Amino acid sequence: MAENPGKRSFPLSASCLSFAVCILAIILAYRVQLTLGLLASPVRPFDFNPASFPAWFMIDFWFSDLVVILLLSLACCFVFQFEKAMGVAGVKVISRVISLCFLHFMILLFVLICEIHLNLLFTVQAGLDASALVEGVANISLLEVSKLLNPRDFLFLLAPFGLFWLLWLAPGRLRVVAAGVSAVLVLLLSATSLLASHTQTKSIPPELRLNPAVYLVTDVGARGLGKGRSHPSLPKSFPAPAGVQQREMSRLRPEKPFRLAPPQTTHPWNVVLIVMESVGTRYMFDEKDGLPVPMPFLHQISKEGWFLARHHTTSNVSTKALFSLLSGLYDLFGRQNFGVRPDAHVPWLYSFLGKKYESFLVTPSSLAWYFPSAFVKNSGFPEIHSYENLELRAKEEKTPFGRYVARDEVQTVDFFLRRLEQAREPFAALYVSFVAHFPYFDYGPQYRVRDPEGGLKNRYYNNLNLIDNMLKRIHERLKERGLLERTIFVVVGDHGQAFGQHHPDNYMHYRYSYSENVEAPVIFHQPAIFRPRRFDVPTSHVDVLPTLLDALRIPYDPVLLDGETLFQRKSKRRSIFFYGLEESISSIDDRQIKVQYSLKEKSCRAFELKVDPEEKNPIDCVSYQEQLEELRGFVNHHDASLPEYSGSRSENRDFHGHKHPSL
Repeated sequence: MAENPGKRSFPLSASCLSFAVCILAIILAYRVQLTLGLLASPVRPFDFNPASFPAWFMIDFWFSDLVVILLLSLACCFVFQFEKAMGVAGVKVISRVISLCFLHFMILLFVLICEIHLNLLFTVQAGLDASALVEGVANISLLEVSKLLNPRDFLFLLAPFGLFWLLWLAPGRLRVVAAGVSAVLVLLLSATSLLASHTQTKSIPPELRLNPAVYLVTDVGARGLGKGRSHPSLPKSFPAPAGVQQREMSRLRPEKPFRLAPPQTTHPWNVVLIVMESVGTRYMFDEKDGLPVPMPFLHQISKEGWFLARHHTTSNVSTKALFSLLSGLYDLFGRQNFGVRPDAHVPWLYSFLGKKYESFLVTPSSLAWYFPSAFVKNSGFPEIHSYENLELRAKEEKTPFGRYVARDEVQTVDFFLRRLEQAREPFAALYVSFVAHFPYFDYGPQYRVRDPEGGLKNRYYNNLNLIDNMLKRIHERLKERGLLERTIFVVVGDHGQAFGQHHPDNYMHYRYSYSENVEAPVIFHQPAIFRPRRFDVPTSHVDVLPTLLDALRIPYDPVLLDGETLFQRKSKRRSIFFYGLEESISSIDDRQIKVQYSLKEKSCRAFELKVDPEEKNPIDCVSYQEQLEELRGFVNHHDASLPEYSGSRSENRDFHGHKHPSL
């Protein structure tokens, strides 16, 4: 379509050219930012160091970018045909506006995909996939996301539109030059990619290799456009039970467990519950290579009380894990977090303690990102101190494409200690740490047990040592004030943490549900109640509340809790369960057989943890069909009964004839 020199015109061919150049510019800007970020950032995605690879390692993956350019250019051609057809019909102006709007929408969508993918890589060590989209829509508000944007983000988002209009309004000769330069760039990059060696880069996670749009689309395709999100149907072999627990299941022991009553006391117990964010059991006491134990104080008190050595979270994400710790109930076995729903009215620790206890919670982090705050606040919990209202120094770690912000952990513990000194007895003090969460802030040499330049894991170990020091401070302050002898001290990790085990992208905790992702410690410490004991049977977060209630001698209906007290000689159940954000459901039975069913892939695998604790040899589930059916049946029943139970609580009525005596 030629231009008339005497008359200014804006044919759609100019729009397509401007559009194609914009897409190329976005891709090049993304690749340059990613490479520079990987070279400059002290906190890299998946601990990946590009220095060990050829200088052109990013060009190795050019063809996924080329696919995007070709497909989007093809889409522009369809738009061109649309305008051509509409022009014949005499509505050329309207069709031109529609075409331009559509091209701008595609530019916006593509630049958003690239920018979000880039930010996710450096802030949560994950790419933009279908899971991230669902998680963001379900649990994260746009307001909270907007707070993390910086001027560079806005520049990256707006610059392509400026480039589009610059080219669209430019003289035809300038567009020809831009087209020629772009074509040469594409040819050079394609040729270089063909010549580059691909052998060294195969181990790089796809989040870094693939174009963000290709990564997202392939992930959505692998999931079958949502296939597998719904739970498998309830097996007909098991009747639908009437309580929260599936106590009619055939794999539950028929005998009544023998309860062990804790000793009587003449005073009520104080409770100090410390939740350690991202602290995995396997790292706490690690002394490999002759290096210091990261958490010596915790190691000491683990020998003086009850240490749950084979304990597991109920989910590899904090919101669900904390809900279970506080309520004794599994969260929903899906992406939605029940604890953040406004209709969440299930009881939790504070509901049983009541107003006779002075209760408060302190955390250096923001509740908006990880905490099941709705069901806590629905109970009337009186006092929460968090990032939002603590007037303490902010600890900040900036990456090239995002930032982590929390209140200074040491100062927050100082605040917690002052609040403890002001509390009247009996009190329930909850503290949720942040410092062991990525990106592992550096608090200086006094807390270093590893070289911080040695990678993410070393930074993590140093922060475990900081937490250990803070635990010791809290414990010693209780002792100094004569409170320790009247206090039950509970320390628990919310979930595990991974450092590239099993898969190159298995960092942090929520990508997979291997042992490193779901192992979490629990220690009950009060010499008058918890004589030294190590539990080597599988336990779960849902067991913490009933065990603590028994220690406090507070009555409850065990049918209305998913967990079981540890004050018994033998557990009634045979399996514990957990949900993985990668869309899996799992169970571990008392033989330490782990059965894992992928809701996404409709597949099952099992591990014999006694002989294969590192889960290196997955086996077929054909030998464990009974355990698989129990898992599937429990998940379906629980996800139906939990909202019903919450509804009955909000209306202050019994749930199928059951009600907690103290409520």
